[in-house]
Amino acid sequence: MVTVMVTRVKKLKDFRAEDKALIVGLPGMGRVGYVAANYVLSKLGGELVAEIYSTSFPPHLIVRKGGISELFLGKLFETDEALIFTADTQPQNPEGQNEICDALLNFLSKEGDGLRSVIATAAYVVPSISEPRKTFVVGNNSEFLEELKALGTVTLDDGVIMGINGAVIGWARYYSVKGAVLLGETWATIVEFDETDYRAAKAVVEVLRKYLGVEIDSDELEVLAQKTESRIKEALTRLTKVQMPEQKSRKEVL
Repeated sequence: MVTVMVTRVKKLKDFRAEDKALIVGLPGMGRVGYVAANYVLSKLGGELVAEIYSTSFPPHLIVRKGGISELFLGKLFETDEALIFTADTQPQNPEGQNEICDALLNFLSKEGDGLRSVIATAAYVVPSISEPRKTFVVGNNSEFLEELKALGTVTLDDGVIMGINGAVIGWARYYSVKGAVLLGETWATIVEFDETDYRAAKAVVEVLRKYLGVEIDSDELEVLAQKTESRIKEALTRLTKVQMPEQKSRKEVL
């Protein structure tokens, strides 16, 4: 039995896509891309201009404040400097992820004379982190990569980027739009604790700020990063104290 998916884009108001960057950030490891895109959105004050409905999203009705509810869906916002695409979840299958990338870029290709670029945001998980955090980059255009390297990013030479945050750059190439993924260096322990790596998101936001040529204060992300890291370090200390007596007991038995 073949499952047929349906994906529809609902335009809510006129907007300008011509010569604008499309920033993409959906939930992923450490929630880095999601936080980075939504933080930029909150600081630039975007306006909702389109929604993407898809049967590949979970069939759940989300209840908001005051009883207002909606399905899981993708949302496209317009700011003076960029378009920002985000969602509260990703499709859990590759077919749905690819279909949403295609639907979004096909829709935008019909709005104006073309996007300036597509920049997706994501995480690059490592066992130990550097200070300051690095932002890695991969893309579909060598000249664009050089432009982003000049902003302080480091290119990756291998690996696989999963989900919409990676696939959208491949689809951007199909639509002849230069694109790249910015990956914030993410502490593996934060991912294991199912926490958000705000410091990695902050590193990505700094690159976006430079690329867009805007002023974005990232102090709020720094405060959140310190709280998260402090909480995790305290938890690790407690675990270590619990394990040490257990190890001692085993030695006494032996």
